[in-house]
Amino acid sequence: MAGDNSSITIDPMKGDKSVPSPRLRLMSIAILVAILASCGGETRIPVAAHAPGVATAPAAGSPGAPDPLPSFSQDRAMNHVRALARRIGVRVRATGRERRGARYVANKLRGFGYNVYIQRFDVDGGTSRNVIARWPGSMRYPFIVGAHMDSVRRSPGANDNASGVAVMLEIARLVKNRSQAEFVKFIAFGSEEYGTDGRHHVGSQVFVNRLGPRGRRLLPGMVSVDMIADGRPLIDGTAGIGPRVVARTMLRKMRAAHINVVYRTTCDCSDNGPFERAGIPAAFLWSGTEPNYHSPSDTVRNLRPDDLFRTGRGVRAFVRDLDRAMIARFRRH
Repeated sequence: MAGDNSSITIDPMKGDKSVPSPRLRLMSIAILVAILASCGGETRIPVAAHAPGVATAPAAGSPGAPDPLPSFSQDRAMNHVRALARRIGVRVRATGRERRGARYVANKLRGFGYNVYIQRFDVDGGTSRNVIARWPGSMRYPFIVGAHMDSVRRSPGANDNASGVAVMLEIARLVKNRSQAEFVKFIAFGSEEYGTDGRHHVGSQVFVNRLGPRGRRLLPGMVSVDMIADGRPLIDGTAGIGPRVVARTMLRKMRAAHINVVYRTTCDCSDNGPFERAGIPAAFLWSGTEPNYHSPSDTVRNLRPDDLFRTGRGVRAFVRDLDRAMIARFRRH
C-alpha cells in the first residue's frame, strides 16, 4: 500500500532537520489561519492557491472556464411579453407599432451594455428594421440568437412572437459582462410574418444578404426562438435545408439540462430559413401550431409562462457552453 504521507521525513544529508510532508504543511497553514481569525483580523491566506498538490480552478472568463450564468428569470421574461403584446400590442411590419417594438428591444439591449445597430429596409411601401446587438469587443461573426418582433394584423402576438423576443432579451441579460458574450450576437428581426407583397422572413433575409460571401462563410450559426410558450412540447429542429449541427448540439445541451424537448424537421416557417438556404447551420425552437395562432386571442392571458421558462432554460444551457471550439466546429459545416 502507498503508506501515510502525514509522517515526517528526515534527510540524512542534512542531519536531523525535519522536512514536513505536504499534508502536514496544509495542517500548519490551517492552524495559522485559525489563530489569525481568532484575533479578529481579516488576513486572508489563499491556501488552495499555494498548498502543494492542490489544483486551482481557472479564473472565470479564462480559456477553458466559461463563466457561470445567472438563472433565467421567468418574471423578467414575462414583463417583456407584457410590454410587447399588451402595452404596444399588434405589431404589423412596417408600421408604427412595429417601430415601437423595435425601440423597446433596442433600449433594453442598450441598457444591458450592448452596442446596438438598427438595420433598416423597405417592405410593403414602408420601413421595417432589425435590431442587432453586440457586446463590446466580441468576435466579428459570432453565433446569433434571434427572434422576430412583428405580429399579424389583429393579433397582439403574445406567443407569436413576444415569447421568443422575451427569451432572447433575458438571455442577453444573463450573458452580459461574461465570457460567453464574446461568442453571441442578439437580433430582433422585423417582417418575419407574411405581408401584402406575399413575402415572409424579410428581415432575416436582408440580414443574410448583407453579410456578403465572407460573412456567410464565417457566421457559425443561429437559432430562431419563435412561438415557444403554448402548452405543447418544445420542438428543436431545422427546415431540412441546411446543416443540422447547431440543432443537434442544442438538443444534446437541452436534454443534459433536463429540458423536455423533441427533434423534428419542420416547415420553412421562421427566421432560420434564410440562414439555412445560405448554408449556415441554424436551429428552430418552436412549440407547434396552437388554437390562438395568428388570432386576436394570442394574448398574454393565453400564454404559458412555464413553457416560456422551459425554453429560456434550454437556450441558457446552450449559450452557457458556447466557446471558440464550438464556434469552430459549427463553421466547419
